[in-house]
Amino acid sequence: MTSIASEPIMVTLLDPTSPPRKLSNPLAIGLDEIKGKNLGFLWNNKPNGDKLFRKLESLIKERYDINQVIYKHKSTASIPADSEIIEELAKQCDMVIVGLAD
Repeated sequence: MTSIASEPIMVTLLDPTSPPRKLSNPLAIGLDEIKGKNLGFLWNNKPNGDKLFRKLESLIKERYDINQVIYKHKSTASIPADSEIIEELAKQCDMVIVGLAD
C-alpha cells in the first residue's frame, strides 16, 4: 500500500481580468456637414489597411465634396500613435477615420 501525504497542497489562483475603465478622452462631437472639410486617415500599418482606406476615400469623394485627404500611419499596430501624429491630424483635419485591417 502506498501512503498518501496528509500535508495540504497550496494553489495560487490568479484572476487575469481587470475592472472596466472610464474613458479619459470623450468622443468628439460629430460634424453636421462634411462638404469642404479635410479628411484624415490614421492607419495602424496592418496589411490591407491602406487598401481599405483608399476605397473609403473613393466612396466618400463620390458622395461628398471634401477638400483634402491626409494619410498618416503608426509604426506598428501594437503601440499607440505618436503624439506628433495625433497633433498633426488634429491641426490639419476636420475629421479622422482610424481603422485596422488584415
